[in-house]
Amino acid sequence: MKVAVYYSNDDIRMEDRQKPAISSGEILIEMKASGICGTDVMQWYRIKKSPRVLGHEMAGVVAAVGSGVKDFKKGDRVFVSHHVPCYNCSHCASGNY
Repeated sequence: MKVAVYYSNDDIRMEDRQKPAISSGEILIEMKASGICGTDVMQWYRIKKSPRVLGHEMAGVVAAVGSGVKDFKKGDRVFVSHHVPCYNCSHCASGNY
């Protein structure tokens, strides 16, 4: 699969990466769009962690479905919420997730 990899402000490369394998209970999403948020554009954050594939606010199409997955099927259009509540901390207890 093709990914855009950030190395520095002047060096972003399109690279081939191996398609991730999925396990039971997981789905693989073929990305169609990805947003870049504030943390992705802060130089102090990017440079210390490079090389890095930026973006985590995404939408795509289900490309594969692992065993045990009942709510999704191949071809479904999906978006990914990058906020996963734990439902245990004080923030989750007050509905801030």
